[in-house]
Amino acid sequence: MQAGNEPMATYVSGAYRRDAIPEQAPLKDISGFAKSLEAGDFIERLPWGDYAHLDIHVRPQYAKAYQERLKSGKKKLEGAGWTHLQKPKDLIKSRWQLLLMFAGSFADYSMLKFLLFCVFASGILTSIVDGTIWAFVGFLEIGGVILMLHLFFRYPFTWYLERHPGLIVKDLGCGFFRTTGMVKFRTWREETFEAPFIEFDPYISFHVNPKGPVSYKLLLRHRYTGWQTTVAQVADIHKVELYAHWDELQRYMDVSQPLPDIPALEPYRHLDPTTAEFDAAGKRQRPADYWATLDLEWWEKEGYPAHMEKIRNFPWHTLEDQMQYSVPNLNEAAMA
Repeated sequence: MQAGNEPMATYVSGAYRRDAIPEQAPLKDISGFAKSLEAGDFIERLPWGDYAHLDIHVRPQYAKAYQERLKSGKKKLEGAGWTHLQKPKDLIKSRWQLLLMFAGSFADYSMLKFLLFCVFASGILTSIVDGTIWAFVGFLEIGGVILMLHLFFRYPFTWYLERHPGLIVKDLGCGFFRTTGMVKFRTWREETFEAPFIEFDPYISFHVNPKGPVSYKLLLRHRYTGWQTTVAQVADIHKVELYAHWDELQRYMDVSQPLPDIPALEPYRHLDPTTAEFDAAGKRQRPADYWATLDLEWWEKEGYPAHMEKIRNFPWHTLEDQMQYSVPNLNEAAMA
């Protein structure tokens, strides 16, 4: 498999290696650091540099999309792609994010059923109280509007964005850069912030969404400035997946480790020096086109469920934090 005209990776001296984390500056305002964590609902700091080697971006839909892209020879999205050089982020323009959340709510089948049920039930109750049918008819009109919004956002809106992704996508060069060990992301000021990967602390944060359900976020917080960026967000029942997200991201950034063995990165394995050496030595123990030729039906029914079971059962709490040996007062300051 080829990966277009992508260059062979060259690591710089600042690239992240778990066995060579340099000594870093201590935190100056320890009490202020701790208070900021409490204000942000940070509930757990995750360890650095000890891996379970369990990937999260191996869902059946990812494998299917990868195989379909190989067959069609077309890219589905504009902007930077996930390669051996960069894992992109923050491609969606900020002003579109709320609209996409709104559109996603109306386009979702489950949400449509819930809204129509509420409208129908409210119409019946109002008609019973009023003793007329006209109130029910009014609620049916509301239901019609909801149905029209569902059809609009699910079909013409989606169709248009798929064909004109540049309308909502703007690549500001943000992402996680394996070869340099740097992280760059958008701030709420619509500016960009850049710092070494090793200067960020990973936290799981607890959130109560406006609609009610609880969710958890994996956040990277820059320990010296307080700027932070979201890596992943899941529903409360899937919290354990955030550990795998962090495990995978660390290994992606760690040039002493091969690239995570996921569909998106399979075409680039031969272009990353550590990964190429790992595969040449037979340590991958998979064919070079493993994800390209994977039996999708088997993966969905057996392979993926077994993989997720490993993630759920892994003793994540036993992983040792290597960063505590690099930042003198990290444990004292980061109480979460």
